[in-house]
Amino acid sequence: MKPGDAVALLQAKRFAEAEAALKAELAQAPGDPQRLELLGVAIASQGRAQDALAWFDRSLAARPDSASALHNRARARVALGRTKEARADLEDAVALKPQLVPAWTELGGVLLELGDARGAEQAYRRAVELRPDQAEAHYNLGVFLQRAGRAEEAAQSYLRALAARPAFPAALNNLGNVLRSAGRHEEAGQQYAQALKLDPNFAEAHSNWGAALREAGRVDEAIPHLERALALKPALLGALNNLGIAYFARFRTADAIACYRRALAIDPDAHEVLTNLGNALAAQGEHAEAERCYRRVIELQPRRADAYNNLALLLQERGDAAGALAGYERALALDPAHADAMSNVGFLLESQGRRDEAMAHYRRALEANPRLARAAQNLGLAHLFRGEFSPGWDLVEQRFDTVPPVTPRRPLPQPRFEAADFGHGHLIALWREQGVGDQLLHATLVPELEARGEDFVLEVDARLVPAFARSHPKWKVAAIEDSDRAFAACDRQLPLGSLARLVRPDAASFIRQPRALLQPDPDRVGRYRTEVGPSGKVVGISWRSFQPKARGKLQRDKSAPLAAFGLLSRRTGVRLLDLQYGDTADERDAFARAGHSLERLEGLDLFGDLDGVMAAIAACDVVVTTSNATAHLAGSIGKRTLLVYLRGAPPFHYWAPASDGHSLWYPSVEIVSGPALDTWERALARVDERLAA
Repeated sequence: MKPGDAVALLQAKRFAEAEAALKAELAQAPGDPQRLELLGVAIASQGRAQDALAWFDRSLAARPDSASALHNRARARVALGRTKEARADLEDAVALKPQLVPAWTELGGVLLELGDARGAEQAYRRAVELRPDQAEAHYNLGVFLQRAGRAEEAAQSYLRALAARPAFPAALNNLGNVLRSAGRHEEAGQQYAQALKLDPNFAEAHSNWGAALREAGRVDEAIPHLERALALKPALLGALNNLGIAYFARFRTADAIACYRRALAIDPDAHEVLTNLGNALAAQGEHAEAERCYRRVIELQPRRADAYNNLALLLQERGDAAGALAGYERALALDPAHADAMSNVGFLLESQGRRDEAMAHYRRALEANPRLARAAQNLGLAHLFRGEFSPGWDLVEQRFDTVPPVTPRRPLPQPRFEAADFGHGHLIALWREQGVGDQLLHATLVPELEARGEDFVLEVDARLVPAFARSHPKWKVAAIEDSDRAFAACDRQLPLGSLARLVRPDAASFIRQPRALLQPDPDRVGRYRTEVGPSGKVVGISWRSFQPKARGKLQRDKSAPLAAFGLLSRRTGVRLLDLQYGDTADERDAFARAGHSLERLEGLDLFGDLDGVMAAIAACDVVVTTSNATAHLAGSIGKRTLLVYLRGAPPFHYWAPASDGHSLWYPSVEIVSGPALDTWERALARVDERLAA
């Protein structure tokens, strides 16, 4: 066999055949330096770099001035991590043959690994000088410049590589990465699209395009690219991390966690993945494991501000305000422009009643990062708490852009209804954002649309449909399950939570709030009144708010112990009626053992039968409740309600009292709170005084 035949086998990637053939030839000509070198190449190409070295050594012993043998031996040494020896071989190779472009390129990589960035750049540029028409030379220089953070120069190198070879997927992909890092996501996408047109199975291009789409807020478009990347390369770490982020943004938290765990199985110390896993676990209320993730990131990168910020946020949720503040301060010491930490300090201050200071922190955060939707949302809510409605409504529109979003955007095709659209005969799709309470709250504004002659389809929880149909027979009301079909005829759409921005610009405009939005079923009201009986004052009570596990602090802040209502049960002539949904059997048993009485309407499903709950509320003389769905149901039917929270710190802006002590949103709801009412026992004592008056 001639050496050229072995080269053909090598070029065809038939390495094992080439090895066998060359060994046979060397048995006849054992000292042939070219065949010895080619055998080393065949063996190294099969992943046996150590075995290959012996053949390169024999080749060089026979022909010490062979630049190609030195270059190939250097490549084997690089594969074995012997970079210093590889450097010597490569420097000898280019000294013997200065025109050997691949050796200059390999030398650039070796010098870079050895920490000689200047020498590496010189080697890459020498390759370009020698072969300005060779796309790979420009591409390799571009890779070096990109890693060095010299993005504009890298882009120029990739463009030169593409000028030399337009069908170069790797160069298109890397050019896309440079554009993406500059925030030019649309242009980056064009490069990735072209790369995938040339190579549809280019996993990295799918991954990078998915990441660019996610960063541009086009999460639903990103997910298929990231999933495709992982179908092609299941161990692609970046794709796993980015898909986890995309899933998390779409509330697919369990799927996100699975992605992060797969990524950490590949690299247990991937700090960004650990951070994201911690965030997802925290969102599920798995605080102990989330804390371990954050603390591991701090071990790996003790100067990473994000890690301290995330840990502090977790401590704040646990109620450790001092620990949280220390974490935020550490994050800001490491990165004074850390916008998330500034915003989180603001949130902590606001929870302590220091709203002015909090708002200053939110503004600082937005100066540092004008795109930080969470800071804008928090600042907007602070304005609403203060009754500054116009700026508040504008800022809380960014609730759709937080990560994860406070409210996911509804992908409806219709244009959004704006103030200029009033009076133009549109049919508006009013879509709900949150749970029953928020639906009722914002639906109190819908009568204003009716008064202005607007036509609409209102989406609500199916449990509320009977009450709306009874109370507003002319309205088009659709259950969530039926809303897509009902919205098809609409030519405008509006999130229900955004209606206030159009019709409640200031506190004075709340004078138009309806006394009652809904009318309970009169037959059921009569039946429940008969069942309850005529004696005494019937006080309906509700004391708990059930929140997702991750919002444990909010649940604690909004929930009172049933035992605190014992004072009311002891008042002569007062009878307590249970309006609390959820599993409260243990609390009720303890309440009874303590000698207190709490009546129930047997057969009434306090969670599933909201029409029945409204009738039960109507059968009461008054309702006493913490901030939960019962408060909204009572307010929506105009029942006198005493809403209780501690320390004068309303859990939501709509419970901030007006000058008359009532809710602006629900005229029948009276607020019972104040700085001195710092325990539920004190707060319920104040309620007792109100009931006695």
